[in-house]
Amino acid sequence: MTDIVMTSRIMRIHLASWRYFALLTLPPLVVALRYPHSALSVALWALFLITHYYCWRLWLDERLFRLLNKENDLVSFDEGMARLWSIKKPGRSLEERWQGASRLFHRTLWATGALWAALLVFLFIVP
Repeated sequence: MTDIVMTSRIMRIHLASWRYFALLTLPPLVVALRYPHSALSVALWALFLITHYYCWRLWLDERLFRLLNKENDLVSFDEGMARLWSIKKPGRSLEERWQGASRLFHRTLWATGALWAALLVFLFIVP
């Protein structure tokens, strides 16, 4: 198995973890709904929405990488994406795309961690 194939599989597996990140946002959401008039609830909502944005991006990247790996044509892929989104840097290599997905994964990880840290602070402050 080539390094490209193995890296593609590993990347898709990690991108599929959006489900677990989304699931981890539910307890903070329940607490935010339980105390809707608390100022800290606003922070929980903001972090919840940020984390879900990142989950959506992971979900989207998972499917786009699946398509890209199936078709194996970066030029056609970029042309298709350009019809919907403005591409920052046309003609990016697969390695650059993997780096972007890795940054997105780590942002999602940090956002989920921040959400849970805010939840713990909230639970210690609110009786």
